[in-house]
Amino acid sequence: MPVRIKAERAALALHNLSDWKDEVRSQATAHLMPLLALLEKGAGNMGPDPVLFREQPEEFEFWDRYFHLEDGDTVKPYFNPVTLRRAEAGFPHSNAATIRKNTFEGKWKGAVRTVGSQGEEWRLADNYADVFRTNVLSKSGQVTRAPVVDLAILFFRNEIFDNADDASALEKRFRERFPQRDEDYEKLFVFHPEDREKIFAGDTESQNYQDAIKNALVADVKTAKAIPSIPTPPVSLDLDDPVLVQVQQLLTFGSSGIIFTGPPGTGKSYYAKRVATHLVGSLEKDIFRVQFHPSYGYEDFVEGYRPEEDAVSGYKIVDKTFIDACKRAEAVKADNGLVVLIVDEINRGDPARVFGELLTYIERNYRDDPFVLPFSGKPFTIPNNLVMLGTMNPYDRSVAQMDAAFVRRFDHVEITPSRDVVEEMLEAGGGFTPDRITEIGKWFENVQKMVPFGLGHSFFADVKNLDHLKLVWKYRMKPAATLAIDLNDGALQNLVASFDALIKRLEGTSGDT
Repeated sequence: MPVRIKAERAALALHNLSDWKDEVRSQATAHLMPLLALLEKGAGNMGPDPVLFREQPEEFEFWDRYFHLEDGDTVKPYFNPVTLRRAEAGFPHSNAATIRKNTFEGKWKGAVRTVGSQGEEWRLADNYADVFRTNVLSKSGQVTRAPVVDLAILFFRNEIFDNADDASALEKRFRERFPQRDEDYEKLFVFHPEDREKIFAGDTESQNYQDAIKNALVADVKTAKAIPSIPTPPVSLDLDDPVLVQVQQLLTFGSSGIIFTGPPGTGKSYYAKRVATHLVGSLEKDIFRVQFHPSYGYEDFVEGYRPEEDAVSGYKIVDKTFIDACKRAEAVKADNGLVVLIVDEINRGDPARVFGELLTYIERNYRDDPFVLPFSGKPFTIPNNLVMLGTMNPYDRSVAQMDAAFVRRFDHVEITPSRDVVEEMLEAGGGFTPDRITEIGKWFENVQKMVPFGLGHSFFADVKNLDHLKLVWKYRMKPAATLAIDLNDGALQNLVASFDALIKRLEGTSGDT
């Protein structure tokens, strides 16, 4: 009896690819589908002749065949299996063509493109697998190959298999569909055996791949819109940004609050601001912000006393930021609006002192449940459309460990030092050649192994040339590293030596652009 892939297994494949993306250089994973499109046309056979591959029709045919959603949506008829987003009618084709030309061919030298009589012709470089492995699959010294079973499940979800087939049949079909040399395949993809019962169902069983895939995709909590600019951002934030995707997954799932956690300089506060601007309707009215510190208390955050001449006691109770944010959330609830409260340095305050009884009612299951404010005695509820975003450095040794009850009420999104972001910022600065940018990126990645908890990428936000890099190192990065390394003098000496060696290499390469 013939069998088909289970719809729920196709949805799981999307989640597994998302996990894989988090383990590698997430922004560079956008090159996976453009590479597979070339391999499908035979470029991986490494023959003497290039393959004809044009945006129209070859690129369109690839996306139409594997990633088109038949649900009548003419605006966003595709889905992107790497970003977990729906895509506009012209976006996946044009974007794939652009990154293949600009990065895979231009920057990485992983392919050669020529324009023949019929259009663009492509030849993969002999070392294309090493290029892809280095620039996509390698992160912090670890290589995480792409999961071939999950990819095959998505590509072949509409195809028929034999009753005796298992995961190895998926791998075989994948290798037939996307042929390449054995040594290249082993560098890029990994096969994990899996029970056939988890993958396949009888051909007579109805499988709704459309709904399964759409439910696995990340839906905007609000209608997707352009994100307003914020002064001096370390790097742009678009709808496919992995941090934004994670936040929207959590909000769709139902989150009491989200804390961005990571070492200094990774852009935690930046992400909180940028994500907030994406979620709300009014930047002026729907975003509230506070910063916790050791002396911060309930009377600063929720409600407190203020001198008042007409009051019998000489004081009156006034609302503070948290209540103001809740009131605004109630006001926009009818319009399905969201209000965001950003709490910077959330771990520097005492949770019991700052939140009091709110520790219970900020939890998702208790939103909109009434309780009484202790100072004013007024009945109050915390609306379910109030989004709390916090930032914290969990490695700050001057802060006591956070209360466990407080920690479990929040979801935690780790913001780690990113070589990708460093290279993007240096490229945007316009002062370094591609070779120099790659050299600095490699050094930054090695630094993460030398400095406890790492150094953040935002140090490079203002670096536009070699002199800037030297200044940022001397007055910002080195002091931060010294504090992190503490008394381990040998590690600090190694770090200083590594930077000196970097400068010598940079000064020995071609000059600034």
